[in-house]
Amino acid sequence: MTMLLPKFELHQPTTVAEAVALAKQFGDDVDYISGGTDLLPNYKCGLNARTNVISLQHIAELKQISATEIGAGVTLTEIEHNTDVPAGVREAAAHIASPLLRESGTLGGNLMLDNRCHFFNQSYFWRNSLGYCLKADGDRCHVVPKINVDGKSVLNDKVCVATHSSDLAPMLIALGAEATFAGPDGERTIKLNDFYWGDGIERFERKPGEMLVKVTLPDWALNVRSGWKKLAPRQSIDFSVVGVGVALDLDGDKVSKLRIGLGAVDTTPVLFDYAGRDVRKAPHSYLFTDPTKDMQEVIGQPLTDELIETVAAHVQTQAQPKLNVPMAPDYRKKMCGVLTRRLLKELRDTHS
Repeated sequence: MTMLLPKFELHQPTTVAEAVALAKQFGDDVDYISGGTDLLPNYKCGLNARTNVISLQHIAELKQISATEIGAGVTLTEIEHNTDVPAGVREAAAHIASPLLRESGTLGGNLMLDNRCHFFNQSYFWRNSLGYCLKADGDRCHVVPKINVDGKSVLNDKVCVATHSSDLAPMLIALGAEATFAGPDGERTIKLNDFYWGDGIERFERKPGEMLVKVTLPDWALNVRSGWKKLAPRQSIDFSVVGVGVALDLDGDKVSKLRIGLGAVDTTPVLFDYAGRDVRKAPHSYLFTDPTKDMQEVIGQPLTDELIETVAAHVQTQAQPKLNVPMAPDYRKKMCGVLTRRLLKELRDTHS
């Protein structure tokens, strides 16, 4: 059966201020849209559709790009081909979806990507036959049907474990990116690592009516080695089922900076900062706040094959994929280590 878009009113502001004013006017019954490559398929499936949609397509201030600032409206293709942008960011953008979709998809859309799950990303008729799920229209999680509360196993009607599948988010987090938002209460900037929440429904810390304006990279991100690798059923079209982004700096042969962003294995991207400085705040207690805790010293050590193996094994051990996207969790968990190992060796040897 053909899935049709539900009816909605499309608004086309030309400035950020105008877009924010519209969002304030419509309250909860509104979505922002740029390329629409994620939002519109969800609408066709009857997933959380709104009756007001604000297009960001005509807002010029969202389309600026430089080495350290990327506007939310910049397309994935523009990022892919901009040689001022760190290599890892270009590689991540180049492996999203297909060339045609990258012409429409934007930085903002990829960072605000809805979490994915076998039981959520289905047609309305499929979900109706199952009884819906916690993320849309239902009252239970089919991936983790029961949880432990006060020592008792109870029906899971609280914790959604849908997987965060953005490619750019873990790479940008590894590079220390900050995100700037505009909303009814003004503008604010936060660490991108702190923006995402360990909840497959709420997903991130966005205030009502806020829109992503730009992402800013620190100066050091331009001087480190960076790279990205992903695992997907097909290297084009399909979403990642594992993504690894690495930011590495060496002083001679010794590690002076190592940050790894792990994507598509949890409800949020997971940052491994081996300097131990960037620790995520914890709005949800079941989310890793410091996945490098109790890890042996890495900073100041020679980046030998043995150290690379230790880091890869640590990332693999910490990964917690669920059975809610293609490929088995055990295989995806192993590939977290494999991709980390490959990236570290490539970044070490290619720049030697």
